[in-house]
Amino acid sequence: MGASGEYLIGFDIGGTRLKSGVVRFDGAVERPTLEDTSRGGFEDAVLPLLYAHARANIDAIGAGCAGIGIALPGIVETAFGSRYLPGKVLGIEGFPLREELEAEFGVPVRCVNDGAAATLAEWRFGAARGIDDVVGLTIGTGVGSGVVVGGRPFETSNLGDGVSVGHFTIDTGGRLCLCGNRGCAETLVSADAVAGRLRDALGRRVPSMLAGRFREDPHSIGFPALVEGVRAGDRICTEILAEFRRDLGATIVTAIHAYNPTVVVLAGGPMSAADLFLAEVQAYVGEYAFIFPKRRVVELRVARLGDHAGVLGAAAVVMSALEETSA
Repeated sequence: MGASGEYLIGFDIGGTRLKSGVVRFDGAVERPTLEDTSRGGFEDAVLPLLYAHARANIDAIGAGCAGIGIALPGIVETAFGSRYLPGKVLGIEGFPLREELEAEFGVPVRCVNDGAAATLAEWRFGAARGIDDVVGLTIGTGVGSGVVVGGRPFETSNLGDGVSVGHFTIDTGGRLCLCGNRGCAETLVSADAVAGRLRDALGRRVPSMLAGRFREDPHSIGFPALVEGVRAGDRICTEILAEFRRDLGATIVTAIHAYNPTVVVLAGGPMSAADLFLAEVQAYVGEYAFIFPKRRVVELRVARLGDHAGVLGAAAVVMSALEETSA
């Protein structure tokens, strides 16, 4: 049993999808759902679904809901909701999400950046369970991140729970990022950025086994196509993957210098092809991370929790709040 109930409800709000689930205190996820929210804004598409799923879960399972956790993108205030999120989920920025849901359901509500949520899920239930100092990176359309320091979720008075490793500067002369900076990790190692480099090469007619597919449908060339090319020995795919390995290594080394973790957990679609790059990235980290003792290995681990990690991480934030209250 949790500190004040039998279960929690977790939500994960993305740019086009809403995930939810009932989370038990042992990490089991029940009644998982996935909704397409691409055709509307926050108040007309997402918020009604939040209310509907929360109510349906409470009605189905009964009394004992200890709280509701919500993972969402952008700069997030735990006790409010999204404070800064240009363009991604229209209408969510500045909406008092915690206040509205607490008034409706009468249980504690906490919000968290989605990258931080994925990290907290792996720390509490997954690949980093039992580790006190953790950095997590989620590689997808962007680069999400989260940090645990001394067995506590990293949080600052300046809304620092999302950490923004994806906006660490890796190449000062690099491409312009949506954040306004140049050469962010996100412009180099996100799945979208890597696929974009491949499409750029194919658009310049660099010889490749993927040339015909690109001509027929440029949008079919994503990270999985790159992986296919690498496994088949395609030169341009192999070179782009080598750049990805180097840049991911540099990003992780920079995160190690910032937070000095014991373990770095890597999540996201590209990790399904970890056999093509993880060992090399681990070697890069071992060579370039400035740590003590010199022989200490900061282990890179593949995330275990999959599609509902955000739901689990949102619930984990509520768990941490309940533990602090009862301590």
